[in-house]
Amino acid sequence: MRVAHREFPPVPEAAGDARVFVRETLDQWAVGRSADDAVLLASELVTNAVIHAESPLELTVRRLRGAVEVVVADRVPERAVPQAGPLTVDTSPSTDNGRSGGLGLALAAAIASSWGVAYSKEDKAVWFRVMDTDDAPDAPLAPPEPVRPPRRRAPRPGPWAALDAALSARLPLPDLLDRTVEYARSALGGDAAYISLATTDETEWEVRAGVGLTDGPWRPFRSRTEETFPSAAPAPGAVINDDLMLARAHRGRLAQAGMRSLVTAPLIVEGRITGLIGVASRRIRHFGDTAARRLQEGADKMALPVERARLAEVELQRRASLSFLAEASDLLTGTLDEPLTAALAAQLTTSRLGDWCAVHIINDLGVGRLAHAVHANENYNDVLRTLLSTLPPREQHSPRPLWNREMVAAAGLEDELSMELAESPAVSIPLVAHGRELGRMTLGRQAEADFTREDVDVANDLARRVASAMENARLYAGQTEMSEALQRSLLPAKEKEPEIPGVDHAVFYRPADERTVVGGDFYDVFATDGRWCFAIGDVCGTGPEAAAVTGLARHTLRALAREGYSPAHIMHRLNLAILDENTSTRFLTMLYGEMTPVGGPGEGMRLRLVSAGHPLPIKLDRKGEVLPVGTSQPLLGAFEDVDFFTETVEVTSGDVLLAVTDGVTERRSETSMLGDEGLTEIFSACNGLTAQAVIVRIDRELEEFAPGGHTDDTAMLVLRFL
Repeated sequence: MRVAHREFPPVPEAAGDARVFVRETLDQWAVGRSADDAVLLASELVTNAVIHAESPLELTVRRLRGAVEVVVADRVPERAVPQAGPLTVDTSPSTDNGRSGGLGLALAAAIASSWGVAYSKEDKAVWFRVMDTDDAPDAPLAPPEPVRPPRRRAPRPGPWAALDAALSARLPLPDLLDRTVEYARSALGGDAAYISLATTDETEWEVRAGVGLTDGPWRPFRSRTEETFPSAAPAPGAVINDDLMLARAHRGRLAQAGMRSLVTAPLIVEGRITGLIGVASRRIRHFGDTAARRLQEGADKMALPVERARLAEVELQRRASLSFLAEASDLLTGTLDEPLTAALAAQLTTSRLGDWCAVHIINDLGVGRLAHAVHANENYNDVLRTLLSTLPPREQHSPRPLWNREMVAAAGLEDELSMELAESPAVSIPLVAHGRELGRMTLGRQAEADFTREDVDVANDLARRVASAMENARLYAGQTEMSEALQRSLLPAKEKEPEIPGVDHAVFYRPADERTVVGGDFYDVFATDGRWCFAIGDVCGTGPEAAAVTGLARHTLRALAREGYSPAHIMHRLNLAILDENTSTRFLTMLYGEMTPVGGPGEGMRLRLVSAGHPLPIKLDRKGEVLPVGTSQPLLGAFEDVDFFTETVEVTSGDVLLAVTDGVTERRSETSMLGDEGLTEIFSACNGLTAQAVIVRIDRELEEFAPGGHTDDTAMLVLRFL
């Protein structure tokens, strides 16, 4: 058995081509008179397939023993073969050129020895057999072989086959757009292609991908006018521009790339135009209606997948922005220093939103200054600071250059880097908190880059957080300054401390970590007529109320001491004063003492003291022994009917007296506390040291015991008797 096969397009010329193909094939096989019948029937069946199926068809000729078989297959199995009508001709006008329905099948029934129709899921085949009378006429004809539908060849890939594969792969948006423009250029035979998408607020168009328009790497940019690309606001259907030189687009990038004609098609999702794809050519009138229909077909295919990928990208960007803003908030709230806040804001902005950033600060008098400026390229930093200091930026919320060449040249900054920075797009956002402008945050990008609307929104959100952090820093600085001033007023000035004959004394005070809170510990050393007085105390709690008690105690103590009252009487009067003035139940512990010489220099001192609820002082003698001094008496500000008594202690040359607040003895390292025993051990090793050296030794030992553990106010008073 010999077989010949050929595929024909659904065009009217197919019948004639099929007739020639069958005739040449049968002549090669030396088929006799039956060849005419086979040629006639094949021509009729091909004509029926062209008219009724309107699809590509396949013609197969088989040489059987004693017969010729012809099979005509089309690709429309759902369209049934018309029934064979009577063998007559209708000469009235019709679309079938004078043929009545089913004429080919009627001829097959009349001429062929056998015929039939075979259906499958992919095609249907009409076949017939005619006897070859010149080939062994006396030989019995073998039973007809079962008709098998011809093997269907793989369909030729359509112009958007590669696009279909890319769309089904669910690529990230940048990769999908890059492939899309390449497929579009190839499908339409163009020289360049681009795709632009509507921004989230649909106020602008962003050209996201392009090919053939630039020699360097592609950089997305915004299309705000039709000068950049024609049809920036696309029509509902495909549009052909035969000559770009006649349109305003000749000033845009298409003309710069040498393009002369263009066809565009919109991407439409649920009746909303979400994008635009365009293919350009260097030839005039390169595109016709067929190209427009083909491009619109591709646009319809890609519209929904591209919009889905764009929304996924927007969601990822939104999450990234929220994460960035949350991280920035954590960092900004951790700084309570205004210059550091400005520096941190500039660094954060440069890392995420722009190529450079600067922060100006406006003080309470309305005078602004450049606080910090940073560029991603360190070579620009000095030029950037000079430019921003010479020409402070004005408020600007839309991305565009802050200065022009004339302004920069007039300021004497004609170098290339300054001009480059001046021409780059930038925004300058006021830093406003509670209606008051604290400064301005300016960020910019390189000249060929651009800001998206989302970038500007994130920058505005960040500016609000920076303004809040700067306001907190200013409030903290003001509160700290006020607290430190109040704290200084509650302690004696160093330069006003008296010189005590025969006594080397030193004092120490360190507030807790909170600089904005006034501590409750205090000390005082002062002189009266023939006496030298000292005091160290601790008010319960901290803050303004504790400071009020401290101030009352310090001034009352000095006033009564100068009147010559005994320590016990002073404590009694001070207790009543605190009870009268203190409405917040603030208690006070205090050690108060007076020193008078016993005899001449070096013969010792007599101490008269009262320890009102305060930790007892400890004394270190020449032998290195440490002993407590005095007796603990009731604290101040708790009870009205209490009695105090004065104790007298004699000290000799070489003795060292140490008085501390509970911030020393209650110093903690994890679960252990220093306590009285720990302080005694440290103090016992201070024999032979000066008073200031004793303070330094104890402070160092405390830091080694609990590094950074000064969570409570600490005060120490050392008296070394010479």
